Amino acid sequence: MYDDSPDDLLALANSIAGLVGAPVTIEDDASELITYSPGQENSDDARVAMILNRRVPERYRPLLRNDRLDVRLAGSSAPLYADFRASGVLPRAIMPIRVDDLSVGSIWAIVPTAPSPEQRAALEESAALAAPVLARRIARRRGEEARRAAAVRALLGGGAAAVEAAAELPPAPGPLAVVALRPSAPAPSGEPLRRALAGLDGLTGEIDGAGYAVLPVRDEQRLARVVRELHDRTGLVAGVGRTVPGPEGLDRSRADADLVVRLLTRLGGTGGAAAHIRDVHLDALLMQTVDLADEAGHDPLGAIADLERYDRERGTDLLDSLARYLAVGEDARLAARQLHIHPNTLRYRLRRAHEIAGLDLADPAAKFEIQLRLRLRALRLP
Repeated sequence: MYDDSPDDLLALANSIAGLVGAPVTIEDDASELITYSPGQENSDDARVAMILNRRVPERYRPLLRNDRLDVRLAGSSAPLYADFRASGVLPRAIMPIRVDDLSVGSIWAIVPTAPSPEQRAALEESAALAAPVLARRIARRRGEEARRAAAVRALLGGGAAAVEAAAELPPAPGPLAVVALRPSAPAPSGEPLRRALAGLDGLTGEIDGAGYAVLPVRDEQRLARVVRELHDRTGLVAGVGRTVPGPEGLDRSRADADLVVRLLTRLGGTGGAAAHIRDVHLDALLMQTVDLADEAGHDPLGAIADLERYDRERGTDLLDSLARYLAVGEDARLAARQLHIHPNTLRYRLRRAHEIAGLDLADPAAKFEIQLRLRLRALRLP
């Protein structure tokens, strides 16, 4: 039996390397390095970077998606073989480590060819040795995460409870803002979210499937840039709330951040998948207006809804033509070119829109109302 002290972890890695006949690393379920065996001198840059960073480097993560390796690994209980040589990385034999039906980690051995029956048996024996060690580490880590999430939840609640939680944690002094993160699509595990939170320099926690970070704010533009870069790396939808002077106002910042994430998710990425509340505040207010109108049984689209229904019933494109015309600053030739129609066809469609729904572009107030309702329509789309 091994425990998770540094000496025992090293001894475990040595035992596994001896059984398999190859240098190995052991990772947990979040792709964090647990330990590694000596004898890595003839390994590759990916292995060196893994050991130095104590986790799988971002530039090598796309390899895990080749042939759905990450999905296969999460659902397998038998050794896998992955030949990465086309990407300049040596082949690996990979052994999932499971406790019952739960994946708790994996063993990665650098091997020149697919593992032999003896190596496969050795990998399976090694997984049995490592499983209790990783299970204990993960149980402890998740307990710590749960306690931290409870403290972060209190912090994000604002008011007196936030001040009390801040004394326990505590956040960085000075102005603060909340960043909310959610996957844009269901993921096989919470790893992308955990990895993103680990890369942020602040208090972090997972609450109800979302990730939250309380970050110090020295420069709002820099913070927004950091969050956009985070989205680019992870694909998570990210929202930044308002800056508040201290913990007691963090509930408002969290509400902002949640609102931004909901807006960006609703827009399906068309408005960008990372934003600061100040940059999307108007759209967020419009979205709330749409929700309130829907709840009250009103249609906020008015005549736009009539034209949309006309198009749907007759197979015409009056509404999209009108929206394109306004989107390009009422340049009929440009709009027609983008719609792949003749300018006269576009002008005919605009006249028909006026005749059918009374949409008068000659009246500035009416045109503003049309543009507003078109934006409301976009905010109702999935």
